[in-house]
Amino acid sequence: MALELVGGALLNAVFDTLLERMSSPEVVNFFMKEKISNQLLKNLKVSLLSVTAVLNDAEEKHMTNASVKEWRNELQDLAFDADDMLDAIFIHARIAANQVHTIKSAPLKHNIQAILERFEFIIKQKCVLNLEVGRNLMLPKKIPSSSLIEACDVCGRDDEKDALLKMVLSDASNDSSIAVIPIVGMGGIGKTTLAQIIYNDSRVETEFDLRAWIHVSEEFDVCKITKTLLEVVSSSCSHDIKDLNSLQLNLKMSLAEKKFLFVFDDVWNENYISWDSMRSPFKHGAQGSKIIVTTRSMRVASIMQTASPCTLGELSDKDCWNLFSKHAFGSGDSIVDPKRERIGREIVQKCKGLPLGVKTLAGLLRSKSNKQEWLKVLNSEIWDLKDHESNVLPALRLSYHFLPSHLKRCFAYCALFPKNYEFEKEKLILLWMAEDLVQQSTRNDRIEDVGDEYFSELVSRTFFQQSTRDKSRFVMHHLVNDLAQFVSGKFLVRLDGKRCNMAEERTRYLSHIIAHPPVTVDSVRKATRLRTLLQIRLVGGSTSPHLYDGISHELLMGLRCLRVLSMVGASIYTLPGSIGELKHLRYLDFSGTEIYELPESVSELYNLQTLKVAGCCNLDKLPSLMSCLVDLRYLDISGIFLRRMPLDMSKLSNLQMLSDYFIGVEYGCSIGQLGSLSVLHGSLFIHNLKLVVNCKDSEEAKLKEKIFLRKLILDWSGNGNTDNSQHEKDVLDSLQPHTNLKELVIYNYPGTGFPKWLGGYSLCNLVALELKGCKYCYQLPPLGQLPCLKELSIIKFDLLESVSSEFYGNGAYSSHVAIEYFPALQIMRFEHMPMWDKWLPDADNSDHTAFRRLRELHIESCPSLKGELPAALPSLKILTIRDCKKLLCSLPISPVLRSLIIQNCGDLDLLATAPECYQSLTSFHLHNSCDSLEFFSFNLFPSLKTLDVSCCKNLETLRVSVSEDTPSLFASLRSLCISHCPKLLHFPMEGFESPNLTLLTINNCKKLTSLPEDMHHSMPNLKALRLWNCPNIEWTPDKGWLPKLTSVSIQNCKKFMKGKLEWSASNLTALSDLTRFKLPSPSPVTTEPQNSRWLPASMGNHITEPQVYRWRPHTQKLFLCYYYSQLLELLIFPNIMEDSQSQARICWHVDTPSCNC
Repeated sequence: MALELVGGALLNAVFDTLLERMSSPEVVNFFMKEKISNQLLKNLKVSLLSVTAVLNDAEEKHMTNASVKEWRNELQDLAFDADDMLDAIFIHARIAANQVHTIKSAPLKHNIQAILERFEFIIKQKCVLNLEVGRNLMLPKKIPSSSLIEACDVCGRDDEKDALLKMVLSDASNDSSIAVIPIVGMGGIGKTTLAQIIYNDSRVETEFDLRAWIHVSEEFDVCKITKTLLEVVSSSCSHDIKDLNSLQLNLKMSLAEKKFLFVFDDVWNENYISWDSMRSPFKHGAQGSKIIVTTRSMRVASIMQTASPCTLGELSDKDCWNLFSKHAFGSGDSIVDPKRERIGREIVQKCKGLPLGVKTLAGLLRSKSNKQEWLKVLNSEIWDLKDHESNVLPALRLSYHFLPSHLKRCFAYCALFPKNYEFEKEKLILLWMAEDLVQQSTRNDRIEDVGDEYFSELVSRTFFQQSTRDKSRFVMHHLVNDLAQFVSGKFLVRLDGKRCNMAEERTRYLSHIIAHPPVTVDSVRKATRLRTLLQIRLVGGSTSPHLYDGISHELLMGLRCLRVLSMVGASIYTLPGSIGELKHLRYLDFSGTEIYELPESVSELYNLQTLKVAGCCNLDKLPSLMSCLVDLRYLDISGIFLRRMPLDMSKLSNLQMLSDYFIGVEYGCSIGQLGSLSVLHGSLFIHNLKLVVNCKDSEEAKLKEKIFLRKLILDWSGNGNTDNSQHEKDVLDSLQPHTNLKELVIYNYPGTGFPKWLGGYSLCNLVALELKGCKYCYQLPPLGQLPCLKELSIIKFDLLESVSSEFYGNGAYSSHVAIEYFPALQIMRFEHMPMWDKWLPDADNSDHTAFRRLRELHIESCPSLKGELPAALPSLKILTIRDCKKLLCSLPISPVLRSLIIQNCGDLDLLATAPECYQSLTSFHLHNSCDSLEFFSFNLFPSLKTLDVSCCKNLETLRVSVSEDTPSLFASLRSLCISHCPKLLHFPMEGFESPNLTLLTINNCKKLTSLPEDMHHSMPNLKALRLWNCPNIEWTPDKGWLPKLTSVSIQNCKKFMKGKLEWSASNLTALSDLTRFKLPSPSPVTTEPQNSRWLPASMGNHITEPQVYRWRPHTQKLFLCYYYSQLLELLIFPNIMEDSQSQARICWHVDTPSCNC
């Protein structure tokens, strides 16, 4: 039996908002002031309530009844118009309150009457369509799952299966006698299948005394679930038991001292009380009992879990294809029809790793053998398939149905985003706010926080997924994106060049994807009631063509209902002054455009909440009356340089985010204007601090009271001088931030010392600190006692000569108290410190420890530094030392060091460092350093995976000491690059056994005469060989080429080819890249080789302007000839299967010699 939907119809939230706005003082006062009959307002409310009563019935019927669908669309269209009308009343009221002269209200009166008449017509139509009042919205029926599984359904998930089995079979004790393990993922991702695999594993069957599989679904009925469990685990269960107490007592006795595994499949319950009341009997099971829960919601998982959830991502392309083959071709043999296989692989790509989508489409195609039928499925959208053909959309639609109505609107809005688009949470919330999709439950709620809750809820329900490329961004699965387009209907159009979408009169939301075919302005002009116009640039996409190269007055006057106008990256240089007439506008974004100025009329956009002009490099001022934008909450002017800020910015008391503030000398542009902006969040960059002439001004900024700021950047700019060092210190002292600050950056500070708060307890929550360009400071602030500091950068301190005890802050505690300095520090950088010559430990307190959690240390461009470095850094994993020519000391003892980069450090002695420092090293780059190094001992580096040695002018040999007790010292090595070592003579004489080496590069080693012995045996996995400018190397592959080579490049190695112009390439079965030799040009031959064929086009893309290329099947060789600069390049390939369908183009030139192949 279908269940009542908890979320309600999509339009419910729209009408709830309309009813609330109709009761607002602004609307009521407008009707009174304009002498409009109060009855008209009452009639509007009655009309709204009347249609609201049948919304659930319409929501259910519109999927199958075209007339109801059209009625619903008309109703939604009218709701948009009514909302615009109410918004116009609010704007009218605001303007009237600030102006003396009368504003015409006749158009509004006419609009109200017209909307009421349309409501009355729609109400009459609901009766004709037999829409029922008060009907509960019903969900489609679902087929319950069972514990049985078909072998053909199992593809991939090996890692997840192994991890889950380990958890299920583990007897590790915890606070309770059972562990609840959630499997979380979007609909159709394979949660149930994975649970079935675990449930039916033979080891699980023998491990547990009792097993039960319960399909829970939407209704979490405690009595029903308990009774079902009891029937499974107890043969003596009476079917007459109905009360929960009796059921739980019986279940308790049945589970006593027995180890059980229960699977609760497809759980939607987010009520902790329900779960808590059901789990009481489970506590009486034996230690090691487990419950597996499958759910789409992280919130459900957090309520029920006692163990970490298993979160399922998309299935790999290979596993998806295997699954598709099993269901589409029966036997799994897709080779029987290569044409259908090619189409099938494209279909699989559309499913984007969703097993349910793969399985559904494969099953649909199983009985279709015609290529055209497969192409029809490939070219159709998932929602174009009939319900009996596809259960993908219904499965995803179920998640959508369960959304509360306000989240449905937010999700549908996301159909503006193209597939694969990675969006930012903050930007999407601002867009929702502009469209009034975020509603405050109380006036004390910050609307951005409410939007954040909305967003988190959609993430929890797997509608949004965190990007794998950028953790700060999110993305929608392709089929979830399809669902968003499906539910948004014709009110939203996405111009992406893929579908023949055009904006219509009914269109309210429109996005255009840059880099797709441009559209004409005429196609947008039809949508005169457009609310959102959004231009989107994909990451890495083209910057042209754009939707517009300019915004005209005519265009703007046709889009008077716009609330969102975003033209990021468009080729726009000027804006018409009529932009100020878009009174509904709440979100305006011209970031990355070429505009020179914002019209003064922008200051008349009284509803504007968000203004973004980031990266507008031509823009140097803002409208002078911006202080009138009292609703402005978000101002992003990052990446531009303003001559000054507009006057009286302090009036923008609602401002939540201000990216930058430019101090000016004029009255009303001082730093003190920041004082009234008490609710600033996020990051603030304050420029031109050198213009502060009075510390009283900087005190009035009240940074210490800005409790929501998380990042603060202070920049003095300019050269500065030390004449007013105390004044600058006083200014910085007055800019002390609140203790909640997480990141602090100070640029170009001209003082000679720092105030006490920098390094004291006042920065107890500071996580990152950067001090850069403080060229007159000769001493660092005491930072060692900042308890949360994780990242520290000290850059361009021109006068600093030493880092010593003051850096650690040793004066705060008595000397007999052992403390830890920098207790949380993980990353530390010292860069461009020309006078720094020594780093001294905290000698006064030898019992104290420092840097115990430091993971990365970077020291760069410190030419005077000699030492000492910290003696021991137990957690250090990455060490980089560059351009420290005088550094003499040994490296810190770091037993877990993984990466080491030493560059331009001629005096450093590599062998002076304790050997234990190198035991865990996996990556080592040594460039133009360690001048005393004559031999490189591999015994010091047993774990190396990557070794890159270059410009070591005295390096002569590579050494290794081999004994029976020593395992292969090169077993871990994957990449070896040696270049510009003029004295290098040979590889280790003891052999160079490198079974896992895949890349070998030797460049400009003039004295090197040979490669390692027996490479065919010692380097069986070598894939790339590069030999450049080594004139004395001789090597002949007498035992054949290395079999796994995919790329070979040999240039300017004169002796390498000595006596060998042709070698057998028959065993180069893996070669895909060019094999290149540069040789003196042989004599031209005019006769064309016999028995030759042209190079297949499949390899043509790898070749740059070839003149002649031939394939010799009888010798299993491919020869490609270039001729230029008196040199002939001969390129050899293995036997490559020729594709008879496509032949490579032949390029002949008059001055090109033939090749005697």
